[in-house]
Amino acid sequence: MLLKKIILLCFVLVLFYDLKSQPVDQIISKYIEFIGGDSNWKHVNTLITSGEYNYGGIKFPFTAYSKAPNLYKFVVPFEGKYYAQAFDGYQGWKIDAFKNETKPTMLTGKAAKAMANEADVELEDTFINYRQKGHKAIDEGTDTVDEKICSRVKLIRKSGAEETYYFDRSSGSLVLKIGLSKNAELPGTLLNTTYSDYRDVQGIKIPFKAVSKSNDQIILEITLNKAEINATIDDKEFQY
Repeated sequence: MLLKKIILLCFVLVLFYDLKSQPVDQIISKYIEFIGGDSNWKHVNTLITSGEYNYGGIKFPFTAYSKAPNLYKFVVPFEGKYYAQAFDGYQGWKIDAFKNETKPTMLTGKAAKAMANEADVELEDTFINYRQKGHKAIDEGTDTVDEKICSRVKLIRKSGAEETYYFDRSSGSLVLKIGLSKNAELPGTLLNTTYSDYRDVQGIKIPFKAVSKSNDQIILEITLNKAEINATIDDKEFQY
């Protein structure tokens, strides 16, 4: 009799957990569907984007290169000089010719993947197969962002880092992300990054506008003017 009660209790707890976890999975599924669906993302091997960075009113052109699974590089040229930072899948490096550097600084550990432009080195979206990646997502209810009703989800990454995401309940799009800056020059800074102007690029939705703020002050504004999927990129592009 006791064994039957234990089995019944375990069944109820599992059922309760499944019902409780459904909302966050539905939110994430709707978002993934909005950005093109995981089946389409499986065929994305490279992504090249270009446009303009605006650092507190100072504007620079840029080009960013991504290659699956986790090769990443961005280059900011200006008046004959440039800043470049990359991760080649094993280690990172950066070189700042604006500071008259002629040799790269090699980066390891967390610094290797901490891009100054706040980008993730992984090409695939964080929420696709997030459990298999070791992340945990928690439904934190609803909120509003710029008069949009949003679902709020806390993401606890495998590394332990926590971020909060706001998804438009109507479209499923990512509207706002709140998390600590990845830029080594902004340690401990909490950034609010809004995403907008989503455009379809070969069946994949990409935000062509991202604005990162700290205490209502704009730190970085990114505006894309071009995005290209599955162009050929040699691995040497990410090495120095």
